[in-house]
Parts: sequence; structure tokens; C-alpha cells
Amino acid sequence: MCSVLFVDDEELLLDVTKFFLERFGNMEMQTASSSKETLQILMNTSFDALVIDYHLPEINGIELLKIIRTKCDTTPVIMFTDVGRENAVIVALNNGTNFSLKKCEIPSLEFRELVHMIDRSVERRFVGTSLGVAQKIIANMISFFPDTAFAINHEGVRIA
Repeated sequence: MCSVLFVDDEELLLDVTKFFLERFGNMEMQTASSSKETLQILMNTSFDALVIDYHLPEINGIELLKIIRTKCDTTPVIMFTDVGRENAVIVALNNGTNFSLKKCEIPSLEFRELVHMIDRSVERRFVGTSLGVAQKIIANMISFFPDTAFAINHEGVRIA
């Protein structure tokens, strides 16, 4: 079960999304209604993924994302927005979001897509960690060979 922090200033949306993702997404949810509350929570708790609304009062979702990334926090982030402009998505991606999801009129589709994005971003995070560990194991194995040996990745780059 993965843990998710969902940040949105609409209380009803927080409640409905929390209910849906806990019940059908098999996720442990925590919610926050502002960027300041989010930063307070992140000081003491880590999550497998963050879902952040684009339009938040005081500090918007993009600025919150920038703050999170400047603290070297690599937690996957899904930007959840009602903004339909392509520019907003590009700005979000350029600032370190993993996915962007537009709010729509069909909540069941929206929630299913959100669960899918959370699962994929968490999976990618762990796969990246596994690859780093695998490369370290390969490097250690090669260092024990009596003859000269190299390990080359799929791109032809020597890794050990």
C-alpha cells in the first residue's frame, strides 16, 4: 500500500478523492488544503507520491513544486488541475512534475487515471533505485575478476 498526500483547496474534492483512492486504489491518503500546510506535513512525513492542485491560494501548485524540488525531494508529483492550457502542463513538467492530470466532468475516469498515474510514478521511482543498486552489484562483481573486465549498459556506456 502506498502513501499519498493530496493537496487541494476544495474540501469536498479532498474528501471524495481520499475516499475513492483509499477504497479502490488501495492507498493510504493524507490531505492538505494549502501549500503552507503541505510544507509543514512534509517536514515530518514522507510519502510515496504527492498530488498537487495547480490553483492553490497564496502559493500556487507550481511554486509549491519548486519549493519541494529545491529541498532535493524526489517524491513523484502529479499536478492536478482544471487549467486546460497546454502551457500549464509544460510549465509543470519543466519544474519536476511526473504527470499532469486535467480535472474533468467524469470523476470515475478521473480517479482511475489518477490511481494509474500514482502507481506508475511510484513504480518508476523504485525501478530507478533498483537500477542503481544493480549497477553497484555489477561493479563489485567485476572488481573480483582476476582479468580485465568491463560492464557495458544497453547504450554502450561502460558502467564498471
